[in-house]
Amino acid sequence: MSSHPATVFLHIGLHKTGTTYLQNLLKANREGLRAQQIYYPGGPGEPQQAFAVWDLQGRRPRGVHDTRIGGSWDALVEAVNTSGLPTALISEEHLSVSTMRQVKQAVASFRDSEVHVLVTARDLGRVAVSAWQEEVKNDQTWTWDQFAAAVREPEEIAKSPARGFWLRQDVPKICELWEAAVPAERITIITVPPAGAGAGVLLERFATVIGFDASSLTEKPAWSNETVGVAATEVIRRLNERLGHRLNQRQHDKVIKRTMVHGLAQITEPVRFTLPEEELPWITGRAEEMIAAVRSRGYRVVGDLDELRPQRQEDGRRPDDATVEELLEASLDALALLTEEYAALWWQRKRRTVEEGSEEGGLASRTRGAIFRSQRRAAGLADANPVAAGALRLVLRARDRARERALNRAPRTDSTGPTDE
Repeated sequence: MSSHPATVFLHIGLHKTGTTYLQNLLKANREGLRAQQIYYPGGPGEPQQAFAVWDLQGRRPRGVHDTRIGGSWDALVEAVNTSGLPTALISEEHLSVSTMRQVKQAVASFRDSEVHVLVTARDLGRVAVSAWQEEVKNDQTWTWDQFAAAVREPEEIAKSPARGFWLRQDVPKICELWEAAVPAERITIITVPPAGAGAGVLLERFATVIGFDASSLTEKPAWSNETVGVAATEVIRRLNERLGHRLNQRQHDKVIKRTMVHGLAQITEPVRFTLPEEELPWITGRAEEMIAAVRSRGYRVVGDLDELRPQRQEDGRRPDDATVEELLEASLDALALLTEEYAALWWQRKRRTVEEGSEEGGLASRTRGAIFRSQRRAAGLADANPVAAGALRLVLRARDRARERALNRAPRTDSTGPTDE
């Protein structure tokens, strides 16, 4: 009997359609999926899906010679084809920007399995503001106005940021590209439910297609692709301008996405971005064209294509309306976060040198150290406790009296030397 899976699902994104949420949940529940006869690669000692897709596309991180990427697509294919499970799932949104050659190669890699393509799609209004923020988190410096003007203008399609946006979000074109290697009946579009529906709805729809119990994924993800508020996003954008792309991609990801964004997300404003009303007409028209094109192709739809129509949101904020006061506050928050992170990393390296080994000095030195530590504790207690503050006040007065007595007993001096009274 062949060990190849009978079915391989390629979840190709799209970007900003809940992919990080789904992927992190799947990662945390690999064993639970395996128990349901579904192989989700990328566990300990296995090839990473993101690296594998980068290898398939020849993609490399900016400014970094990452030796982990080369050969990882073939390694992923080997892991899937020898998994011994009937179903395999690969989820990586960069697959959505594959060329025709890469699409055919990806599908041909699993020629002994029935390949299905899954496309998660979301309304363009929510995608546009989310995509702009993600570009900022990824070291770009476009203002919202610059980004919106570019993506709405057909003549800008060959230039960034319009090029990257539409390569990632033109649902009909992306599906038609994959249709060159997979029959239309094996392409499924899963719509992201509207705001307020809860992420669990998307998971249930996704699980229905793959064939697993969504309620069984009980392990919590270790990380999520967090979002920050309007002011924090603008601070990051201006910081990118100051940095001038001097950090390589791995450095920028560590400092900005993994540290600053993570920290600011814990304290950011709860109100999320919303598409400015003046952008709604053109983006709605484009969405209608895409919905009609998808319907005409006859793909399976899980959810409702009507959910891809942009909706006016009354409770959000424009991406560009941060006040000066908000920007100052967010800047100080970011500075505090990075200061703490730098200090923690420095101390992690320095601590062993400072604290390792026994303390030098004799009994007198150790006694002085113990007295100082007790005084510091007493001072800290006085700051928080009125009774302790009163006691410390008496100690300070006694210290002042001792100083005065010592001064009175000391011999007086003039310009010619000591004098007796």
